[in-house]
Amino acid sequence: MDLLIADSNQPESLNQILSQTRVVVSTVGPYKKYGTPLVEACIRQKTHYIDICGEHTWIKSIIDNFHTQAIENNVMIVNSCGFDSVPSDLGVYMLSNYAKKVHNSELANVKMSVIKMVGSFSSGTIHSLYGSFSDPSLTSEQKSDPYLLATRKGIDKSVLHTLKRDVDFSNLWQSYFIMSSIDEKIVRRSWSIWTDRGQGYGSQFTYKETMSFDFLTALITTSLLYSIALLIKVPFLCEKIKTLFPAYGEGPDAESRAKGMSHVEFVGTLHGTNISDSEDHQPKRIRGIVKGFRDPGYGDTCRMVIESALCIIKSFNELPGKEGGVLTPSTAFGNTLLERLQHDGQMLFEVKDI
Repeated sequence: MDLLIADSNQPESLNQILSQTRVVVSTVGPYKKYGTPLVEACIRQKTHYIDICGEHTWIKSIIDNFHTQAIENNVMIVNSCGFDSVPSDLGVYMLSNYAKKVHNSELANVKMSVIKMVGSFSSGTIHSLYGSFSDPSLTSEQKSDPYLLATRKGIDKSVLHTLKRDVDFSNLWQSYFIMSSIDEKIVRRSWSIWTDRGQGYGSQFTYKETMSFDFLTALITTSLLYSIALLIKVPFLCEKIKTLFPAYGEGPDAESRAKGMSHVEFVGTLHGTNISDSEDHQPKRIRGIVKGFRDPGYGDTCRMVIESALCIIKSFNELPGKEGGVLTPSTAFGNTLLERLQHDGQMLFEVKDI
């Protein structure tokens, strides 16, 4: 395999390698710092682009500046194809398909909880999240807009997370989940794009993510994350906090990665006619489960982003996003990625009635 080298600060060198390339996988963040020239060059050279970005503010700029051009050039620009946000996005997509096929119904509110996660986030992910929270290009109100990345507005509201137990998730306490800031926005963009295509999840669709803990851990986790979010707004403290992050390129060793795993669950309420439970006349509900069997930030993220690229290489004409645009994993790849990720037991995706 040839090794092609280019400098993102030199457009001609990017043009040279992209003219020989069908799809590019970008794994270098923060994307606000390094990503835009590559996206621009991909559209110029009609090369498809995939990344593992978790920076919602940067993705917003890519949508605003390049979505129309990507469609015109029939180029797929697909963000967030790692642990953020493939399990969330494909999980909800799976629930919607099941609701339509089995119950002839739409989805109403969907909630997701991380039941168990063994592994770590990469240093790049942490720095990228930090960059999004501290990005001055958008106001705090814009950053907290649930539909920042969507093509239309829905009924979800921006609300401060509060600790509470949830009987649907083993009666565990639900803490703030650090990846929800990107996952929820990606899922809502998918909702809006599928709606634009006439295949939407439903007009009453809402989505919320949490992480399951015992009470003390949930309290500490939520308090710590909210405190950091407030402190990074102060420039002096912001720089101090950055010194606590792992350096770029640092991560777990091979043994630790092999022991990693993730288990997330979804509970969706159905919306439509003739879908009430016959016993208590409450709306029918379904449960989805997504499991990964490697470190979510490294092993499974590598698998997800590579399988995403292979969707384009192996099955382009079958993809729902083949017309191009700035897309999400589900709106770009749909069932093709679902099937690829489950091949040989790589990951588990399942849904059933409650």
